[in-house]
Amino acid sequence: MKETKKDRIIDAAVRLFHTQGFDGTSVRDIASKANVNVALVSYHFGGKKGLYEELMTQFLEGHLQIIKNEQEKSLNSTKEQLLSLIKALLQYQSENHFVARMVHREMTMDSVLVRELMTTYLRKEKHDLEELIRSGMRKGEFRKQPLDFAVIHLRTMIIMPFQSPHYLSELYQITTTEPYFIERYMKHIRHWIDLWLCKSQQEYTTTTTYLLPRSIS
Repeated sequence: MKETKKDRIIDAAVRLFHTQGFDGTSVRDIASKANVNVALVSYHFGGKKGLYEELMTQFLEGHLQIIKNEQEKSLNSTKEQLLSLIKALLQYQSENHFVARMVHREMTMDSVLVRELMTTYLRKEKHDLEELIRSGMRKGEFRKQPLDFAVIHLRTMIIMPFQSPHYLSELYQITTTEPYFIERYMKHIRHWIDLWLCKSQQEYTTTTTYLLPRSIS
């Protein structure tokens, strides 16, 4: 499919916002890199702010669509569903790593836009992750433990590599956009879930007294 001028504007903005930041990028910079008339940025997006918000919204909508697609899969266990979801979200961020970093960085700020995005998108993500882990607890696959911290821990594992890629590359020589990274990282995550989240064989036959802070029923 032929790339449209709107697509060129989006691609140029992603790269410039990544390298120069929002404040360091002008509409003229974006138009020049996209090789389009300056007026087209306002025509399609209403200006630089509208373009920035569009990038954020597109990324988060795609993020939720990945979760929805994974929910529709029929897998053998909740553990396999969780692993499949984590891998899909890692791949999505890897394929959109410039925008992923921009979005994750922006979500650490307190602004009207961030509050709107949290209400619209991240609250749904939180609900879906909680439901998946809660399902594993109900079925006896996962240990009963504080649901809020379980989700926080898992989500941090999912987004951290793409929120702070320079930290990983400078200190650990890990490049999160290379295919080997997700393969290696998923092996670690699978092992970590086995040890931390899944019940051992002995635990399946015993009664746990470690209760959730709120009901999972």
